[in-house]
Amino acid sequence: MFTATVETFFMISVLFALAILLKRFIPFLRKIIIPNSILAGFLGFLFGPNLLNLMKIDVDFLGKIIYHLMAIGFIALALRNVEKNNQKSYLGAGIIIVGTYLFQGILGVSIGFIINLFDKNFSPAIGFMLPLGFGQGPGQAYSIGHQWEILGLHSGSSIGLAIAAAGFGWATIGGLIVLNWLLIKWKKSHQRTIIEKKALEVKDYEFADMDGMTIQMVIIGIVYLITFGLLQFIEYILSPLGNLGHTFSTVLWGFHFVIGAIVAMIFKNIYDKLKEKNIAKENYLNNFLLQRIAGMVFDFMVTASISAVVLAKIKQEFWGIFILTFSAGLLTYFFVMMLTKKIFIKNEVENRVAFFGMLTGTISTGMALLREVDPALESGAAENLVFGSGISMAIGIPLIAILNLPALAISTGKNIFNLYGLALMLLYGLLLFVIGKIFLKKSKKN
Repeated sequence: MFTATVETFFMISVLFALAILLKRFIPFLRKIIIPNSILAGFLGFLFGPNLLNLMKIDVDFLGKIIYHLMAIGFIALALRNVEKNNQKSYLGAGIIIVGTYLFQGILGVSIGFIINLFDKNFSPAIGFMLPLGFGQGPGQAYSIGHQWEILGLHSGSSIGLAIAAAGFGWATIGGLIVLNWLLIKWKKSHQRTIIEKKALEVKDYEFADMDGMTIQMVIIGIVYLITFGLLQFIEYILSPLGNLGHTFSTVLWGFHFVIGAIVAMIFKNIYDKLKEKNIAKENYLNNFLLQRIAGMVFDFMVTASISAVVLAKIKQEFWGIFILTFSAGLLTYFFVMMLTKKIFIKNEVENRVAFFGMLTGTISTGMALLREVDPALESGAAENLVFGSGISMAIGIPLIAILNLPALAISTGKNIFNLYGLALMLLYGLLLFVIGKIFLKKSKKN
């Protein structure tokens, strides 16, 4: 394990060094907006087993690293002191996330039925994987795909990974096109310019008993330990519920970064109370150092995420998946743009870029795109991603139940269950639309 960790660190460091050198010596890369982390990830994808096979990449180990880095990054963000005027409506963010899941699911199943008319081997149930691969990432898509493969779906796990890989393509390449288009638009209108990254002069944050950075890492480690203990306890409580309890606890483990951020906020509030009562003498939490930790973690996480994508062998379903994912990627951008314009009055562009990156790739690609327009993460869009994801867990519980219907369709061979799932998503989408209208009316009044 130790050797794999060191090798992975060296590999990602080399990829970053190559990305920096390419941007230094290739004028085209200097002119366009492309985060070093995404460029390094593309290099990992190129040099890895997918194409040139010049670099040994342990995809499973990278997946574990991505999982833990995601939690560490958002715990660091949640421990910061954030001004109240920077806090956004997390309910609105949750509505965007679940609304996009529903949109992708409805679109995917509808297209799946159309493809099925011409190709009977293409199951409409594949359409249900679209919000999993795009919105949840390769882990969830692979997990559900593998379960459906056991039930009878041809190459289910490979299909899940292929949809997730296509989502990464939209989140990175599509996201970069969006970023550069916005830059051109802002320059023409003179309304906005990209915030330039600048060097910061900071005072020494070392304390008498411990280095400042070490203290931040110790606190993050304690919060993460509490998070793991809490999730294991919940899993134990849910175990008597059988498959339903297992499914729900699996989803909670998938959203561990949200639970970690919530625990971090509670920890911070308790710590603030102790300082007010003069029980805690020293202010160990430091925004600058926490921001640096989060920035480093997100950079490594994005590079690892793109490098870990594996091209699956899906010859039989290739064209169906291509049509499905191409349509979804294009329409998801316009859907997210419509929702963010309605819900966010300020910093709409930052939220649009971040949510598009997350709802086609993962939260790490959303963060990578966001940091190009909001380097210091001051717009509140980062918090919207993580805490909106937390709220979406509650709002999206019916979607977990709906996922049982395509499983029934696959196991019984009856497409009527896929139709039932499509109808339920439409009904729930209508209900969410009504809730969203009420939310917008209250927001305008406030």
